[in-house]
Amino acid sequence: MRNDLLQRGLHGAFVADGFDALPAAARPPRTGDKLAGLRLAVKDVFDIAGLRTGSGNLAWRDQQPVAARTALAVRGLLEEGAQWIGKTVTDELTYSLAGVNAHYGTPVNPADPARIPGGSSSGSVVAVAAGHADIALGTDCGGSVRLPASYCGVWGMRPTHGRIATDGCLTLAHSFDTVGWFARDGRTLADIFEVLARSVVMAGDEPFALHVPRNLLACVDTQVAARFEASLQVLGDVVTFVAPVASLADWAQAFRALQAAEIAQRYGPWARAHAASFGLDVGARFAMSLTITPDQIADAQRVRIEAIRAMADALPQGSYWLVPTVPGVAPRADASAQTVDNTRARSQQMLCVAGLAGLPQVNMPWTSFDGAPVGLSLIGARGADEGVLRTARAVHEAMR
Repeated sequence: MRNDLLQRGLHGAFVADGFDALPAAARPPRTGDKLAGLRLAVKDVFDIAGLRTGSGNLAWRDQQPVAARTALAVRGLLEEGAQWIGKTVTDELTYSLAGVNAHYGTPVNPADPARIPGGSSSGSVVAVAAGHADIALGTDCGGSVRLPASYCGVWGMRPTHGRIATDGCLTLAHSFDTVGWFARDGRTLADIFEVLARSVVMAGDEPFALHVPRNLLACVDTQVAARFEASLQVLGDVVTFVAPVASLADWAQAFRALQAAEIAQRYGPWARAHAASFGLDVGARFAMSLTITPDQIADAQRVRIEAIRAMADALPQGSYWLVPTVPGVAPRADASAQTVDNTRARSQQMLCVAGLAGLPQVNMPWTSFDGAPVGLSLIGARGADEGVLRTARAVHEAMR
């Protein structure tokens, strides 16, 4: 079945289970039509009644029972008329930002097939970017919605941590993971939020201030930074550059330590027993997670508290950070290990801000270099999801 999917031109985005028909047990009664006619793809970490949740690892999948209930987020979208398309490929237990899977292969980036799509929500972003689905659910722990959205040229959102229920969803690190999603336009991205959060993104021309953090911009490739600064002219005096609030390298290290500690807490015994089931890159990360010490956790937690306080001060009401989402275009699939490691390190420094402080962040399509996309991000204060979505659409329209 997996080879059949590839032959059908679906960019390797879908897994075999759950591709064809939605099991009868997973079909909730329709209660609205907000998403009527929109095709829905779902990352294979969300439970679907009648199917197994594979989470990108065959040994894990084989040990899972058939799900008795459908994840709340999936159910909510189906109730509003979304049409099931299928489950999508994820990096193993979501522990990667590359989009490469040793068991299922690498979904093909529709914007540039020579480049990686980004992970761990790789199948979901490819399904939307390639036009096989209109909306797709993913998860975002360290950037697994924001980074692939930038690499593939679509809209993507990580909401405020805890804003959307994760019931029925495998999470990698519980204090960082959020439900996230992709769409090809900002209005649809907001519609999904309204359904999942049971909120309303009000239209209007509320004033806003945009701040460009110099330390995040310093992580960006030179050509991307130059084009970004030139493009800011269309936004006028609502944009100001702001000084660094802290060392991003320290924040990224704290994020990695706390994330790894939570992963070891939840998956450590299983990962030890099934080390041979992982691809080399993911297996190395799980092995590293088992080495985190209590002293490292305590130090990282102090940094996290400082980050939360710093970002609360940096983002008063009506203000947002605007910056390229990641350093540049997606690495080529045949890039050297040194290139990949360098890009990953700079990406983590940019992505850890929202992760450590639990902030909402929206990636919007922006520009491309030789056909390879780069996105822009808007980051807001905790709970300011509606404002982030509204302002992102205004900024996107102004910068087109």
